[in-house]
Amino acid sequence: MRALSRALSTTVATGAAMFLVAAPALAHECVNASKKNQAAGVQVVIDANSGEIVWTTTGLANRISQGLVSPDGEGFHGLIGLDFDGDKATDVATWIVGPDGEIPKNAQDNGDPCRGVTNIDVFLSTCIG
Repeated sequence: MRALSRALSTTVATGAAMFLVAAPALAHECVNASKKNQAAGVQVVIDANSGEIVWTTTGLANRISQGLVSPDGEGFHGLIGLDFDGDKATDVATWIVGPDGEIPKNAQDNGDPCRGVTNIDVFLSTCIG
């Protein structure tokens, strides 16, 4: 029984790792600049520089092991936390939602780049950096 539990844990961890390495490529260009706590609601946090897993919910790991979300991220719709400074905490959250997995570009570019839904590159360069 213990060997089965260990094998299942390894499978889930491997699946989650594969998904999370692909996540930076899937994490589209949106951020909610008005969101005070960027970490709230994220299902996975990845190191934006290395693609390494920093944290994932048990629920996401279970969905990967059940085949509901593929290891490359297909089937995932939700918040992804990105850690840019290596402190293992979400600096910016983005998501996979909407048509083609992203908010339309014109919606990202409308309005104040430091409020509401905006392009992540514009937000980081204009509002943070």
